[in-house]
Amino acid sequence: MRKKRRQIDMPPSYVIEHLDEAIEKHWVRVHYQPIMRTITGQLCAMEGLARWDDPNWGFLMPPFFIGILEQHNLIHKLDAFLIEEVCRNQARVRKAGLPSVPVSLNLSRLDFINCDIFEVVENAVRKYNVPRDLLHLEIVENILTDRNKKIGEVLDRFCAAGYEIWMDDFGSGYSSLKFLKDQRFDVLKMDMDFLKSDTQRARDIIISIISMDKRIGNRTLAEGVETQEQFEFLREIGCEKIQGYYLGRPRPYDETINNCLEKGISVELNCWKAYYDAIMEVDFLTGHALLLIEYRDHAYHILFANQKSRELFWQGDAEKCRKWEEAFNTYNQPAVRYLRCGLRRVMLSGEDEELAYPLDGDFIMMDCHRVIAYNGRCLLSVNCRLHKVAHEGDLFRPAYLLRNLFYLYDKVATFNLAKNEAIELTQPQLRSGLRKAPLDEALREYREQEVYHADRKRFAEFFDVKTIPERVAASKLGSIVEAFRTKGPDGSLIWKTHRLTRISSSRGDIYFCVVRVSDAQDLADYDAKCWNQYVLRADTGVDSADLLWRNFITGFPLPAFWKDAKRCFCGVNQRFLDFYDFDSVQDLAERTDEDMNWHVHPEPFARDEHDVLEKGITLRDVPGQCLARGVQRDILATKWPIYDAKGNIAGLMGYFVSAEALARVQQQSHKAAFVDAVTGTANVKGLLFLLAQYLDEYRFGHRNFVAIFIKIRAIDRLLRRYGEEACDELLHCIAEEIRRVLGPVGASGRFGRNQFLVFSQYNSQEEVRDLGQRLRTGIESIHNFGQRSCTLFVELHMAYPQDQSDFYEDIITALLGRSRKK
Repeated sequence: MRKKRRQIDMPPSYVIEHLDEAIEKHWVRVHYQPIMRTITGQLCAMEGLARWDDPNWGFLMPPFFIGILEQHNLIHKLDAFLIEEVCRNQARVRKAGLPSVPVSLNLSRLDFINCDIFEVVENAVRKYNVPRDLLHLEIVENILTDRNKKIGEVLDRFCAAGYEIWMDDFGSGYSSLKFLKDQRFDVLKMDMDFLKSDTQRARDIIISIISMDKRIGNRTLAEGVETQEQFEFLREIGCEKIQGYYLGRPRPYDETINNCLEKGISVELNCWKAYYDAIMEVDFLTGHALLLIEYRDHAYHILFANQKSRELFWQGDAEKCRKWEEAFNTYNQPAVRYLRCGLRRVMLSGEDEELAYPLDGDFIMMDCHRVIAYNGRCLLSVNCRLHKVAHEGDLFRPAYLLRNLFYLYDKVATFNLAKNEAIELTQPQLRSGLRKAPLDEALREYREQEVYHADRKRFAEFFDVKTIPERVAASKLGSIVEAFRTKGPDGSLIWKTHRLTRISSSRGDIYFCVVRVSDAQDLADYDAKCWNQYVLRADTGVDSADLLWRNFITGFPLPAFWKDAKRCFCGVNQRFLDFYDFDSVQDLAERTDEDMNWHVHPEPFARDEHDVLEKGITLRDVPGQCLARGVQRDILATKWPIYDAKGNIAGLMGYFVSAEALARVQQQSHKAAFVDAVTGTANVKGLLFLLAQYLDEYRFGHRNFVAIFIKIRAIDRLLRRYGEEACDELLHCIAEEIRRVLGPVGASGRFGRNQFLVFSQYNSQEEVRDLGQRLRTGIESIHNFGQRSCTLFVELHMAYPQDQSDFYEDIITALLGRSRKK
């Protein structure tokens, strides 16, 4: 092998003359340098860098060959190749089923002049079917000093198409601030040359840059990070991402991934990028102790604690921090339980709240804010400040003792029956810890959101405001008490004791209500009480639970199943085995639906079961498709959670009915009684049945829905013109259009000659407005049916159950054609 010559002796013409050959023979390759998110410690991106390994001259220094290519207007060829290579690699990674990592690439000023760089990027993205959020474009500020307007226009096109634009080497030029005013950037990259001197002045400059970036809505990235000390400083002041030799030098893609994994740096899934990018809005430089607490996987985790919070809570001891986080996810300590409840309120409501946490005789006032919630996770920022007790003697004063007594209870409130008012004490600082609400609304909200559905009837009886005074007065102890199963944040069931007592010094019917976790000795009585709701005691000599289960698996008329918390099958009944043609449950042992490969689209089934296991909800009659005996079958599945003796979700049970079986049942049960013969949609009886189902989901599943009344004004006129048979044909066309617009997510029916009713669940008012517009546009676009022409005008009216106390009665009145008495 010939010895490679010294690069210093290489003439610049060599680079120019051999560029095409270097690209064709892959002497030029893309190396990737990792970029890490400081808060999570995960690999969140990489920068793609050109490396030229020449067979004659060896490794060429990037500044050398890049400078030559720019001087001779050839840099666009190199950049186009890098773009192609990065997109090709993204397609390779996706095909292999590996997580995709976004890659940033540098663009030269000459790319905007010598080629249509936007089309170069778009062609590569389309060719390899790469999402645009996996390719970020870096520019240096000298690009913007060019007076060529084309550059700004092309950058605007990139932004409009969905690409992120990063400014590289921010602060290295004289005009950085000017261009921040004129051009929007997603990320500003700072070079850590600032920290090479490691002076306080240099650190202050970096702190100022990061503070400014957050104020104008940019994310920050520090490149050139080389030491643990630099990383910790940047993380402490809120720099979101870092890049540099501290993480690793540029390497080929697979080597970079493996090197990160060996260092314990996992890959951030792209679906979480926007979630963690929201940390940008958190101010790390308030001067207060700061905690970032994340709720995920049914537990709270300390994602970040700055130096002041580590000293305030744990005196800088990492082991104390670990134990505090562990205790934070139990119900053992009353003060921690109170804090969990407060954070859960913030997490669910999105409203800021101040909490008071006792520590060593003092209080830590905690200002809690929900940063973002997404797909089962929630990020909370907590600013903490110490509120010291004035004197040591205050520890024994009644006011202080009463404040600490507060932490023994999960809820403390007063009920004014005469004024229908509930005042909840959310923290022991009375000045800011009161929350008022109408008593009936507060009880209803608590019952529907917190109380287990099987206990809601007992709850309503216990908190019947009409009988509370009489029952309290008749009590020997002057208070009444009852326990109910309530849902924890992870869907588990927790027995909580609710006590009501009259405030003796009050004028009128004012009562004190406290809620706490039930004592262990009471639980057996409570469980027995609940079991007696369903099973009559009899001296059969057989364990009731065992008797019920054995009869269920042999006699239940529909295919039924039981799964553990990992969604693996634990048991099925004979109807299930017959449906899929299995001999025994052993054929399903330790396997999930995905392992069995019997769902055409497995994702919805998995998502539903995760909701049951993680949120404790019940799903009823969810449509889907499965493969059984080699045939695709339509089914409706119902699933609910299984709770163990401690109230934790241990698995799920369910059953399903096949469409064929349902059709037979419907035919035997006079299907026509629920279906409109003209349109094939629901008739009045069918709509009443649908209304009951949607109301059940609204009340017990907390799923909002809208009722949309549709009136076709032209039908009577067309009836006179074309006759009844033709109008029936038109009504069928209208019903088909309604079904097309709704898709699988809603239900519809006809009542009267020219009116339809649509039910649909929704997540936002925007969805409802969009649905109404699509229904109107779709129906009014029908201009012909058969050989006849028509012009249709649509009237729409929306009704919501949460907005109308007489919602149900109004719909019944409309469907049955009765006029309501006012």
